[in-house]
Amino acid sequence: MNRKSLLNQLELAYAPLTAYEFAIVKDDKLVERALEKASLYLIGQRPVITFENFIPDTAIYQLNFEIHQRNNPNILKCKLPFDQEVFGLMEDNVVDVAFNYLENSTKQDKLLFKNIHGFSLVKHRQEGKEFIIWFSPEKLLQNWWKGSIDCEIEGDWQSFIQYKVHYVGKATKQSILRRLTGHSTFQDILSLESPVTEKQLPANEIVILPFEFQNNLQFQSFGDGADAKAMVAALLGENYPHQEKVFLDAEKALIKAMQPAYNKEMFKSYPVSKDGLYNDNYDAISYTFIDPIVLLYNDGEIKGGLNSIGGDAIIILDNSDFKLVKHE
Repeated sequence: MNRKSLLNQLELAYAPLTAYEFAIVKDDKLVERALEKASLYLIGQRPVITFENFIPDTAIYQLNFEIHQRNNPNILKCKLPFDQEVFGLMEDNVVDVAFNYLENSTKQDKLLFKNIHGFSLVKHRQEGKEFIIWFSPEKLLQNWWKGSIDCEIEGDWQSFIQYKVHYVGKATKQSILRRLTGHSTFQDILSLESPVTEKQLPANEIVILPFEFQNNLQFQSFGDGADAKAMVAALLGENYPHQEKVFLDAEKALIKAMQPAYNKEMFKSYPVSKDGLYNDNYDAISYTFIDPIVLLYNDGEIKGGLNSIGGDAIIILDNSDFKLVKHE
């Protein structure tokens, strides 16, 4: 008997961006390039996250600091060495650190910097200063767990990356940055959602999570008397569904699983659809998240990054049976 399955692994294409950060980087060509393959996004919310207690350690060429989150008793103690390949620094380079404060009116002690939502590293060159990299707390954490940077982090870091999901959207015809610029539902969420913590702007709590596929793994088995052309097409990868169709199907699956408050269409008849994978007749389809984030919704949570394959999985069997399978 012939069988066909599709395992889809979703991965953050870029670190989660607050609405405030989005307003700053929406025209940034480097960010747009990073999001080229991302056509699915979530809009979520979490308490404000900040860098605190910055202390440069010039003796060993590193930054020491903490990451705090409102209403979260956990504190992350971090050490970021400058001497790593990704920063491209030479031994005699002078490095400046520029801080972005959550509140511009905050007065800072000269030796202990607090309430910071981002910082940049800049190196001195003969022809002038050169930007190296910018970090928000979530960008630093995401770059670290992906292995893009070397950073020592002590504490329960996974408690900082839990998101209440308000909306699931797609951007298959234009970039996510263009799609969300002036997006009415995005503006509604910013206007209508109350801050999780007192005296905070929703723009510092509302977060955009952009996703691309790390992998779409198709498995096929053929029984006796199987069509030879179909077998060859499978071996050559010629019968894979178009990526846009998989994104459209993923959007419907996530909406049905989490029922976000700001989505108008809940796709109750999914997996039946005209533009998803229904007509491809898979025996099994699954969606899982590679990153170790937690997506919170009214009836539960979806955890990602629990093993090398992913985490909790949304599974569709025989084009009819829809369920969320929790990782044991």
